Amino acid sequence: MSKRREPAQRSRARHKKSSASSYIPIFGGVLALAILGAYMLTRPPPVDPSTFCAKDSSSIGITALLIDVSDELTNAQAARLQNEIAAISSTSDERQSAFLKKGDKLVVYFVEAEGEAPSMVFSMCHPGDVVNRSVSDSLSQGKIIANKKWQKFKTDTLMNIEKKMDSSSNLDTSPLIEAIQYIRSKDFPPPAVMDQSNEYQFVIWSDMIQNSDESNHFSELGSYKTVLKNNPMDLKGIGLSVFQLRSKRYSRYQTNEHVAWWRKLIAYANGELNGWDPI
Repeated sequence: MSKRREPAQRSRARHKKSSASSYIPIFGGVLALAILGAYMLTRPPPVDPSTFCAKDSSSIGITALLIDVSDELTNAQAARLQNEIAAISSTSDERQSAFLKKGDKLVVYFVEAEGEAPSMVFSMCHPGDVVNRSVSDSLSQGKIIANKKWQKFKTDTLMNIEKKMDSSSNLDTSPLIEAIQYIRSKDFPPPAVMDQSNEYQFVIWSDMIQNSDESNHFSELGSYKTVLKNNPMDLKGIGLSVFQLRSKRYSRYQTNEHVAWWRKLIAYANGELNGWDPI
């Protein structure tokens, strides 16, 4: 007895199904290569495990935080400082740009007595918080590790600031301009080679009452041009934000004219004042 032949249409359908199945491994391989290629292109740059800073320092933005405790902060001012540090990478309708972005370096200084350089108590790069993680971040490290890095950054910042504040005593002088000049020279790139694609910011916590032989606001405001002539600095490309520590004791000095003096000095030094927030 002869075998019954399979209909040609069914045979062709089976052949097509078999042919399509053979392409599945190829499609899978291409997709895997595409994902791998996308990750290689977008993966974070290699960083120092102790500072979280990229080994290529040219791509690092910088935020310098200068704290003036020549007079003790009130409880409310100290609490606000802690909250601002915790929210240093946050944005809002009022604050369109974060003080610090992932990968940017934060350096924290305290104003010291006249004749002394400001003391640096902290220097580390922002590892990124767990809320705003990119796809490449998720592929490169788990959420638990990312959270540990963020917690270390935040805890170390606050711990070093609080330790310095607890050990500080009231100062007879407050050389703010000299401190700003020092930090500008030490931590920011020279003006001629600044990379404008990076973020450069200067955040100041102070009553803003300059008190040194160079300029003494307790006596008179004087000429901001003369101050800059004696203390030359170029703040071009650096955004400044001031948290002015208000005090009843110094209310007669913390006037509108006092604020205007600082605004003029910053503008004359080519800086940009992004905010003046009385605390």
